[in-house]
Amino acid sequence: MENGFVMSLIPVNGTTKTARFLILVFNAVGMAGKMENISNGDGNHRAVIFQGRPCTELKRNSTSSLVVISYYCICFVPANPRFNASDLLEHSRNGRIVFAGDSIGRNQWESFVCMLAQAVPNKSTIYEENGKPITKHKGFLSMRFQEYNMTVEYYRVPFLVVIGRPPQNSSQEVQRTIRVDELHWFSKKWIGANVLIFNDGHWWNEDKTSKMGIYFQEGGKINTTMDVMEAFRRSLQTLKSWVIKNLDRERSHTFFRSYSPVHYRQELNISRTARISFTFELCRNGTWNKGGFCDREREPETIYTRLGAEALNNHFISDVIKQMRNENRKVQFLNITYLTEFRSDGHPSFHREPGTPTNAPQDCSHWCLPGVPDTWNELLYAYLLSMEFKTK
Repeated sequence: MENGFVMSLIPVNGTTKTARFLILVFNAVGMAGKMENISNGDGNHRAVIFQGRPCTELKRNSTSSLVVISYYCICFVPANPRFNASDLLEHSRNGRIVFAGDSIGRNQWESFVCMLAQAVPNKSTIYEENGKPITKHKGFLSMRFQEYNMTVEYYRVPFLVVIGRPPQNSSQEVQRTIRVDELHWFSKKWIGANVLIFNDGHWWNEDKTSKMGIYFQEGGKINTTMDVMEAFRRSLQTLKSWVIKNLDRERSHTFFRSYSPVHYRQELNISRTARISFTFELCRNGTWNKGGFCDREREPETIYTRLGAEALNNHFISDVIKQMRNENRKVQFLNITYLTEFRSDGHPSFHREPGTPTNAPQDCSHWCLPGVPDTWNELLYAYLLSMEFKTK
């Protein structure tokens, strides 16, 4: 360390021109992997070292400055700013910000509305423009910030694509179909939005599809053997095509948030010695409908072996983001999975909505507010600044 500047140089492979790994992190915000923080001491910049990504790619796909010293690659990035509600409202004046996805997307939308509202002295100027109560429901909500003539909207579309009745003369086992090649009709309302934040994934599993008699459809054909993740991948291609066809290349900023981890635990009796003695351990295979719980989680996770594996959904999302970037679209993968994995303590658990039966399953998938989704929105704000977002 000298004059407050700490630097650790790690050699770049001379053939691949890639550096070792480091991820830019702000508070609890990180994308993956191990962190080494290199600061110039004034809080304005941090140097991060990445693994497995070409130096030229880092320069092309980020706002960071890049320094290549002989066989070393150092990437300097601005320190992430604190969320500034007044600043974001001003940049969003006369605009629209849209959240579309499942109930975890609503969780983030609620957080975002609350975070923006702190900068508005007269709360009566914030209202749902269709007069709908802000309660759990199906459909969409649009909160208008009257002083800024802007809206923050939420659309409930758990699969993003259409789910409906099967074609006539379908097998009796087919109760409904998910049309992976047809985006939900709500998408007509998304056109013209300045910022769109999509999320998807929690409903793409066998419990929510084939085990309920819901199968996948393309055109007029039903495929009862299509793998759920393959169907998910195809639905993302449908979204990509819609973005390219319908969104303004310059005005629209698109985000796709990664998978939000769940933290259901299950308590097991495990014998540790030949004697008849047992100890309680927690494992990850508890589920919401089989006694899974999270109310005993009181602090962020510190045992790395208890962290879940990377969700396969994220690989497909990352791929389609790259494809859209190749079409010169302003898109960003809002990767919150790794940082969120640590917050097993942040779920409502048994503190559910008023009127919920006392024996109802614990909620270890949604998040308390204020809480984890606030961090997602801080990261969203930092990305918007780096993309020089403004509606004017």
